[in-house]
Amino acid sequence: MLNLNENEGSSTSISNFITTTYDMVDDLSSDSIISWSQSGKSFIIWNPEEFYNNFLQRFCFQGDNINSFFSYLNSHGFRKIDSGNWEFANDNFVRGQPHLINNTISCVIEGRVLYDQSMDMFKVRKLFERQVKEVEDQLPPHNSYPTSKRPFPTKLYEMVDDPSSDAIISWSQSGRSFIIWNPKEFCKDLLRRFSNTLHIPLFFHKLQRFSFKKIDPKKWEFANDNFVRGQCHLVEIIISNEKEKIDQLLKRYDRQKKLGEARELFKLQIEEMKKTKEVKEQEVRLQHHIGLCKL
Repeated sequence: MLNLNENEGSSTSISNFITTTYDMVDDLSSDSIISWSQSGKSFIIWNPEEFYNNFLQRFCFQGDNINSFFSYLNSHGFRKIDSGNWEFANDNFVRGQPHLINNTISCVIEGRVLYDQSMDMFKVRKLFERQVKEVEDQLPPHNSYPTSKRPFPTKLYEMVDDPSSDAIISWSQSGRSFIIWNPKEFCKDLLRRFSNTLHIPLFFHKLQRFSFKKIDPKKWEFANDNFVRGQCHLVEIIISNEKEKIDQLLKRYDRQKKLGEARELFKLQIEEMKKTKEVKEQEVRLQHHIGLCKL
């Protein structure tokens, strides 16, 4: 029996869930409860009650087993198929091709890394805000410069590439990252040139949104593989990647919504089955009691 709650989110628990689910679906002896669909590109839970009573225990979930199971389905990229069955699919979960689940494991680990990076950027932002707080509190309203509708990476590239502000912000020696040398002056003047409404939290949010990473713990140094001195055309790749990321997030949101709805319906069906079972057991006990009375 697997304990997926121990070191939850680790590569071991990720691998355990997907491999255990694959083995469970692939087991011919349990086809009346859970099996591959006819296409072999999805699996179907045929008997929710038996699945709930016996199969969920294999994962050793703590607390609410149903919520945990659906949470893992979601984090591993499964989606609810719009059919009359409890049918779920993942492009890398295919009958006869168990090697494909390594792709799912890689995607989940990549998602964990991106989450860790976002948390790191949040901590960096807090440190930056503390360093410039005195200056920020003294700033007048954001009305010094006209608003520009150009994309954030384009404006950032132009700012970093401007030699007149090298004492405040500039390319690193390698030209593959940029450094904010003077955070207070950056906050006082340059930051406000992006937009009348741009402030420190939003600036760091945009760095994260466009996949910039802080790369030196001792400097305010940030990098993106497509943000390179002398190659301003690469900025279009950053912008394009961000649009693709938004599309993926919208698809993920739709998948999560459908899985959430399926989870609630699944729980409701299990509860109804439990009630029906309890009623039948009561009827059996009553009939037995009546039989004893007649004797």
